[in-house]
Amino acid sequence: MIRTATIARIVRFAILLAAVLTAAMFFRAWGRHAIPEGDHSMEPAYPAGSRVMTEKLAPGAPLDRGTDVVYRMEKDGTTYERFGRVRAIPGDEIGAKDGVLTVNGEPIGPIAIPGEPMGRVPEGTVLILAINPLERRYPDSRTLGWIRREDVLRVIRVGMR
Repeated sequence: MIRTATIARIVRFAILLAAVLTAAMFFRAWGRHAIPEGDHSMEPAYPAGSRVMTEKLAPGAPLDRGTDVVYRMEKDGTTYERFGRVRAIPGDEIGAKDGVLTVNGEPIGPIAIPGEPMGRVPEGTVLILAINPLERRYPDSRTLGWIRREDVLRVIRVGMR
Protein backbone atom coordinates (compact mmCIF):
# COMPACT_ATOMS: atom_id res chain seq x y z
CA MET A 1 0.00 0.00 0.00
CA ILE A 2 1.26 3.49 -0.92
CA ARG A 3 1.77 5.77 2.02
CA THR A 4 0.12 9.21 2.27
CA ALA A 5 3.51 10.96 2.32
CA THR A 6 4.49 9.30 -0.97
CA ILE A 7 1.23 10.38 -2.61
CA ALA A 8 1.77 13.95 -1.38
CA ARG A 9 5.30 13.97 -2.87
CA ILE A 10 3.99 12.72 -6.23
CA VAL A 11 1.26 15.40 -6.27
CA ARG A 12 3.79 18.15 -5.42
CA PHE A 13 6.10 16.91 -8.18
CA ALA A 14 3.22 16.87 -10.71
CA ILE A 15 2.24 20.44 -9.77
CA LEU A 16 5.85 21.62 -10.06
CA LEU A 17 6.24 19.90 -13.44
CA ALA A 18 3.03 21.50 -14.72
CA ALA A 19 4.23 24.94 -13.57
CA VAL A 20 7.61 24.51 -15.29
CA LEU A 21 6.00 23.35 -18.55
CA THR A 22 3.55 26.28 -18.47
CA ALA A 23 6.40 28.75 -17.90
CA ALA A 24 8.39 27.20 -20.76
CA MET A 25 5.45 27.58 -23.16
CA PHE A 26 4.97 31.19 -22.04
CA PHE A 27 8.63 32.12 -22.59
CA ARG A 28 8.70 30.36 -25.96
CA ALA A 29 5.79 32.45 -27.25
CA TRP A 30 6.93 35.73 -25.68
CA GLY A 31 10.22 37.52 -26.11
CA ARG A 32 11.96 40.76 -25.25
CA HIS A 33 13.30 43.21 -27.79
CA ALA A 34 15.13 46.48 -27.22
CA ILE A 35 14.48 49.59 -29.26
CA PRO A 36 18.00 50.77 -30.23
CA GLU A 37 19.29 53.84 -28.37
CA GLY A 38 19.39 56.12 -31.41
CA ASP A 39 16.09 54.92 -32.92
CA HIS A 40 13.37 57.49 -32.30
CA SER A 41 10.99 55.99 -34.87
CA MET A 42 8.62 54.54 -32.26
CA GLU A 43 8.39 57.60 -30.00
CA PRO A 44 6.45 58.67 -28.06
CA ALA A 45 4.91 55.20 -27.50
CA TYR A 46 8.27 53.45 -27.05
CA PRO A 47 11.23 55.76 -26.28
CA ALA A 48 14.65 54.96 -27.73
CA GLY A 49 16.43 52.41 -25.55
CA SER A 50 13.24 51.00 -24.03
CA ARG A 51 12.43 47.30 -23.98
CA VAL A 52 9.24 45.75 -25.26
CA MET A 53 7.60 42.39 -24.66
CA THR A 54 6.63 40.74 -27.92
CA GLU A 55 4.50 37.77 -28.82
CA LYS A 56 5.31 35.52 -31.75
CA LEU A 57 2.78 35.96 -34.55
CA ALA A 58 1.31 32.74 -35.90
CA PRO A 59 1.53 32.34 -39.69
CA GLY A 60 -1.69 33.54 -41.26
CA ALA A 61 -2.90 35.25 -38.08
CA PRO A 62 -4.85 38.40 -38.93
CA LEU A 63 -3.31 41.81 -38.37
CA ASP A 64 -5.34 44.90 -37.52
CA ARG A 65 -4.63 48.53 -38.28
CA GLY A 66 -2.84 50.16 -35.35
CA THR A 67 -1.02 47.00 -34.24
CA ASP A 68 2.61 47.62 -33.24
CA VAL A 69 4.86 44.94 -34.70
CA VAL A 70 8.39 43.69 -35.27
CA TYR A 71 9.03 42.98 -38.94
CA ARG A 72 11.91 41.65 -41.00
CA MET A 73 13.56 43.62 -43.78
CA GLU A 74 16.57 42.97 -45.95
CA LYS A 75 19.06 45.57 -47.08
CA ASP A 76 22.32 44.95 -48.92
CA GLY A 77 22.09 41.21 -48.24
CA THR A 78 21.67 41.67 -44.47
CA THR A 79 18.45 40.90 -42.61
CA TYR A 80 17.28 43.33 -39.93
CA GLU A 81 14.38 43.40 -37.50
CA ARG A 82 12.52 46.72 -37.38
CA PHE A 83 9.68 48.14 -35.31
CA GLY A 84 6.59 49.80 -36.75
CA ARG A 85 2.82 50.20 -36.69
CA VAL A 86 0.47 48.54 -39.15
CA ARG A 87 -1.36 51.41 -40.83
CA ALA A 88 -3.18 49.57 -43.63
CA ILE A 89 -4.17 45.99 -44.38
CA PRO A 90 -5.01 44.17 -47.64
CA GLY A 91 -7.78 45.89 -49.55
CA ASP A 92 -7.29 49.32 -47.94
CA GLU A 93 -6.91 52.26 -50.31
CA ILE A 94 -3.80 54.40 -49.71
CA GLY A 95 -3.63 57.99 -50.92
CA ALA A 96 -2.24 61.39 -50.07
CA LYS A 97 -4.03 64.70 -49.84
CA ASP A 98 -2.25 67.98 -49.07
CA GLY A 99 0.83 66.11 -47.78
CA VAL A 100 -1.22 63.92 -45.46
CA LEU A 101 -1.40 60.15 -45.85
CA THR A 102 -4.92 58.76 -46.09
CA VAL A 103 -6.19 55.24 -45.57
CA ASN A 104 -9.62 54.62 -47.09
CA GLY A 105 -10.02 58.40 -47.39
CA GLU A 106 -9.34 59.05 -43.67
CA PRO A 107 -6.22 61.07 -42.79
CA ILE A 108 -3.82 59.21 -40.50
CA GLY A 109 -1.22 61.89 -39.99
CA PRO A 110 1.29 64.18 -41.59
CA ILE A 111 3.13 61.39 -43.33
CA ALA A 112 3.43 62.07 -47.03
CA ILE A 113 4.81 59.05 -48.85
CA PRO A 114 6.76 60.11 -51.91
CA GLY A 115 5.90 57.86 -54.85
CA GLU A 116 5.07 54.26 -54.03
CA PRO A 117 3.26 52.68 -52.31
CA MET A 118 -0.05 54.21 -53.29
CA GLY A 119 -3.29 52.56 -54.32
CA ARG A 120 -4.87 49.43 -52.91
CA VAL A 121 -2.86 47.31 -50.46
CA PRO A 122 -2.27 43.96 -52.20
CA GLU A 123 -3.21 40.62 -50.61
CA GLY A 124 -0.42 39.18 -48.47
CA THR A 125 1.05 42.61 -47.63
CA VAL A 126 0.58 45.45 -45.16
CA LEU A 127 1.61 49.09 -44.91
CA ILE A 128 3.88 49.62 -41.88
CA LEU A 129 5.07 53.05 -40.77
CA ALA A 130 7.07 54.39 -37.86
CA ILE A 131 4.96 55.93 -35.10
CA ASN A 132 7.10 59.08 -35.24
CA PRO A 133 6.46 60.53 -38.73
CA LEU A 134 9.48 62.82 -38.48
CA GLU A 135 11.97 59.97 -38.08
CA ARG A 136 13.15 59.16 -41.60
CA ARG A 137 16.50 57.48 -40.92
CA TYR A 138 14.97 54.06 -40.43
CA PRO A 139 13.20 52.26 -43.29
CA ASP A 140 9.49 51.53 -43.28
CA SER A 141 6.90 51.33 -46.05
CA ARG A 142 7.82 54.84 -47.15
CA THR A 143 11.08 53.45 -48.52
CA LEU A 144 10.53 49.67 -48.55
CA GLY A 145 7.06 49.64 -50.11
CA TRP A 146 4.53 47.04 -49.06
CA ILE A 147 5.74 44.72 -46.28
CA ARG A 148 4.98 41.04 -46.89
CA ARG A 149 2.74 39.54 -44.21
CA GLU A 150 5.20 36.67 -43.65
CA ASP A 151 7.87 39.25 -42.77
CA VAL A 152 5.78 40.46 -39.81
CA LEU A 153 7.28 38.33 -37.05
CA ARG A 154 5.98 39.53 -33.69
CA VAL A 155 3.35 41.74 -32.10
CA ILE A 156 4.42 44.24 -29.43
CA ARG A 157 2.30 43.60 -26.32
CA VAL A 158 3.93 45.61 -23.52
CA GLY A 159 6.41 48.49 -23.44
CA MET A 160 8.87 48.72 -20.53
CA ARG A 161 11.44 51.37 -19.65
